[in-house]
Amino acid sequence: MTGQTGTAEPSCFRDFFEAVAERAAQLVLERLELPTPRESSEFLTIVEAAELIRSKRQRVDDLLSAGKLRRFKDGSRTLLSRAEVLAYLDDGVAPMLPRGAATRIGTGVSA
Repeated sequence: MTGQTGTAEPSCFRDFFEAVAERAAQLVLERLELPTPRESSEFLTIVEAAELIRSKRQRVDDLLSAGKLRRFKDGSRTLLSRAEVLAYLDDGVAPMLPRGAATRIGTGVSA
């Protein structure tokens, strides 16, 4: 305790806590740098592709049927190329509508 009111931590405790905090920060940074298995795979399942484009599974099935995405079969599993799904998103799958043009998606009919 010092001559001031209140208590002061001994320097050994402060050093210990700083060392623990520094090590914890290092561990967090190491884990953030490692890709998760889902992010590192070049192929996605239909469900993973739907999550990536934030849609339902049926939307991905529709894109496959329309030939907008290719499917790869691995036994009974259907896989999609992550790069191809990302390219589909980058090609402007949801262009912005002009102001005041309220259209129903997929039909092109004005509301």
